[in-house]
Amino acid sequence: MRKLQLWVGLVCCFVPLVGRAELSLHPLISDHAVFQRDVPFPVLGKADSESEVLVQWQRKEFKAKAGADGKWLVRLDPSPANEKGQILKVTSGTNSIEVSDILIGEVWLASGQSNMEWKLKQCVAQSVEAEKADDPLLRLVGISHSPAPDPSDSVKISWNLSSKGSALNFSAVGYFFGRELRRDLKVPVGVIQSAVGGTPAEAWTPIEFLQADPDFAKAVNDRKEYPNWYPRLLEKYEKEKPAYDLAVAEAEKTGGKPPKKLRPPNPPDKNPNLASVLWNGMIHPLVPYPIRGVIWYQGEANAYRPEVYEKLLTGMIGSWRKAWGQGDFPFLIVQLTDFNYNEDGASGVKWAQLRDAQSAVADHVPQTGLAVTLGLGDPENIHPERKMEVGERLALWAKKIAYGKDVVCQGPVFDSVKYSGGEAIVSFRPLTGGLKSSDQKEVGGFAVAGSDKQFKPAQVRLDKNQVILKSSEVANPAFVRYAWCNRPADANLTDESNLPARPFRTDTD
Repeated sequence: MRKLQLWVGLVCCFVPLVGRAELSLHPLISDHAVFQRDVPFPVLGKADSESEVLVQWQRKEFKAKAGADGKWLVRLDPSPANEKGQILKVTSGTNSIEVSDILIGEVWLASGQSNMEWKLKQCVAQSVEAEKADDPLLRLVGISHSPAPDPSDSVKISWNLSSKGSALNFSAVGYFFGRELRRDLKVPVGVIQSAVGGTPAEAWTPIEFLQADPDFAKAVNDRKEYPNWYPRLLEKYEKEKPAYDLAVAEAEKTGGKPPKKLRPPNPPDKNPNLASVLWNGMIHPLVPYPIRGVIWYQGEANAYRPEVYEKLLTGMIGSWRKAWGQGDFPFLIVQLTDFNYNEDGASGVKWAQLRDAQSAVADHVPQTGLAVTLGLGDPENIHPERKMEVGERLALWAKKIAYGKDVVCQGPVFDSVKYSGGEAIVSFRPLTGGLKSSDQKEVGGFAVAGSDKQFKPAQVRLDKNQVILKSSEVANPAFVRYAWCNRPADANLTDESNLPARPFRTDTD
C-alpha cells in the first residue's frame, strides 16, 4: 500500500509540470490564414524557456531555440502564391500546434476610424454586393477592440473565408478593396481589419514619437491624467442620464428630434481615444506578420486641429514602417469626402484643411497614394454609404504602387498657375485626356482672390489641360482655391479617368 501511495504522489507531482508547458504562435498564424508571398516569412511564438522548437512547412524543417523569455522565431523560405491550403506544424517537447488551410498570396492591413470600420451590412444600397462574396481565396480577419497601456503581443482574431455572412460583417472598404485585388491579381488575398470608430491618429501612433514633439504634449498629458478625470466624468454622466432618458422618451412619443446621444465615459483601461493605446493593443500585436501595405481611412477625429495632421500622419507612417522592418511598404490614404462638418457647416474649412494635410502627406512621403472621394459623401451623414467606390479607388493605387501596373489611379492634380490679363490660368497633372466636368454641368468649385485674400466665386473656362478663371469681383487674381470648404457641392472637375480632381489652394494661412 505504501508503494502505491508513493506512485500516486509522483504522478500528482508531474501533472503541474505538464500543465506549465508552453507553446504558442503569433495570433495571425492560425487556420485559414494568408501568408504574404515572396518574402522570408517569420514564424514566431513562445515556448518553454531554452526549449528546442521544430517548424515543419512544405516538406522542410526549421529549428529554433527559445530564449530565456520563451520567445523564438524562424524564417520560412520565400514562397510564390499558392491557392492550395498548406499545413504548418510546430513542435516543442511534447507540445505541438498544427495550423491548416494556409494560403500564400497578398496581405493588406485596413485601419483607421469608423468609416474604415463601417460594415458592409450598414451600407444598405451596396450590401447586395454580399451576394457575390463567396470566394475561398479571399480571407478576412477582424482585430477586436483592445486598447492597451503598453505594447502587447496578443490579440483575439479569427480568419474567415469570404462569404455573404463574413463580408456583411466586415469593413465595407476593406472587403471591396480585397475583392478588387482578387479579381485583378488572381492570387489569394487576405485583409486584416484593425479600426475603431471615433479615434484620433494619436491613438494609433507610438508614444515615443508623440513624446518627442511638443505639438503632441496635450495628447500625452491627457493620457496620463485621464484616470484622475474619469470619476468626475462618470459622476457628470450619471447626473445627466435621467433628464436624457426623459428627452428620448418624449421624442419617441411625439416624433420630435431626439437629443444628442449621451454616452458614458470609457473606463481608463478601455478608452480607445488616448495616445498610443490602439498602436499598443491593435497594431503592435500584428508585427512582424508580413503585409504588402496599408489602407488608411481616418482624419474625421483630427479635423479640429488640422494644422498638425501632416506631421502626425507622417510620423505614424514612419513608425509603422520602422516596426515592421519591411522598408517603405505602400500606405494608401482615403481623403475625407464632402460633409457638413458639425463645427462650422458646409462652408467651413476644417475638413478642407484636413484634406490639404492628407494631400501633403501623399506628396511628400514615399510610396503613398491618395484616394480622392469628393462626390461620394452624404452632407448630413459622416458615414456615407458609397464604400465600394472608395475600396476600388484604393485598389487602383495598390495596382500602381505595389504591383507596378500601368493604371490610372487619380484624377487631375494641381500643377501650376499663371496670372495674366485679369485671369488665372491653372495647369494640372497628370491628365487622362482633356479636362471636363463629372456631371455635364459647368465646372464649379473654383474661387479666386486678389492680394487681400478675399475669395470670390470664379467663372470657369476649360482649355485642354488648363482651367482659366476670372471674376468680375477680382480685378487682379493672385490666389486660387478649388473645393475649399467642408462640403464643396459644386466641385465637379475631372478628366477622361472620371476620377475627381484633388482639392487645392495656392494661398497659405
